[in-house]
Amino acid sequence: MRIGGKTWHRDLPWIVAMVLLAVVASGFYLAEYLAAGRLPGGSSRTGFVCGVIAGGIVVFELLLWPRRRVRSWRLGSAQAWLRAHVWLGLLALPLALMHARLLFIGGWLNWALTALFLAVIVSGIWGLAVQQWIPGWMLEQVPAETIYEQIDHVAAQHCREAERLVRGMCVADPAEHGGDDAAADPDPDDHAVITGLRSMTGIQGKVLQVVQIHALIPGTAAVRRMFFAEVKPYLLGGRRSGSSLASRATSVRLFAALRDSSPTEAAVVIDHLERTCDIRRQFDLQARLHGWLHGWLLVHVPLSVALGVLLAVHVPVALWYW
Repeated sequence: MRIGGKTWHRDLPWIVAMVLLAVVASGFYLAEYLAAGRLPGGSSRTGFVCGVIAGGIVVFELLLWPRRRVRSWRLGSAQAWLRAHVWLGLLALPLALMHARLLFIGGWLNWALTALFLAVIVSGIWGLAVQQWIPGWMLEQVPAETIYEQIDHVAAQHCREAERLVRGMCVADPAEHGGDDAAADPDPDDHAVITGLRSMTGIQGKVLQVVQIHALIPGTAAVRRMFFAEVKPYLLGGRRSGSSLASRATSVRLFAALRDSSPTEAAVVIDHLERTCDIRRQFDLQARLHGWLHGWLLVHVPLSVALGVLLAVHVPVALWYW
């Protein structure tokens, strides 16, 4: 969920309401502290009310996950639920602290519950922060962005196009690939295409580059060797392949050296391969950013469930000893 910008008019009422509620609760807490001469805890009137409200918020927060999966629970828009999830979750922090006597509490269950609650809040704030930064950064740094689940498929398609270009325009090296690797005479009307898809903008199947296949270029065996030895494994495996082409600086150096040792006519092939590798590096960056953007949920969700379990234990235990 993005905060600010075009959605600021939706966030501002939540912010004002949460701040006012926190201030009101703090005022009652301070008044009770001055009257009693000690910090109110969970058994005080203010502490009890804050604890009940904070517990109710935790229950509501947990309902977000089944709401996403049970169609009959989908009351209101997803954005409205997320906005309530964020701002009510932040409101629960000062309420829980006042219920816990500002962390001056005892007993392993109370300490565990408080520590878990703080961990959930911190992981949620971290997730909210990366959602503000990463999508915009990805839009700028990954112009060839595709659907995350389709990265390997799109990269394989680019690899097939590049291989078709190499086989059609670069002479075979019998010592490297064997005589049966030699390609037949290319079709003069044949061409290789690189396409892209940016999910954020909805531009699907956008043609990024078209390279015409003409005829075999003498003296291009080194280009063909580099494709099969370095480029193809990297296009198919990305960073997982361990290829030096994953580094942009190394890639620029390798392709510059290849241009110096190849005929001028081979520049169109070399440029095509270099751009294809650049797109693969963008896919690698997209995969890493996707991990940052969604990986925090692997921490936040289990911690939230554990918090719900401990809260279910805490309530009857606290009432028993009240």
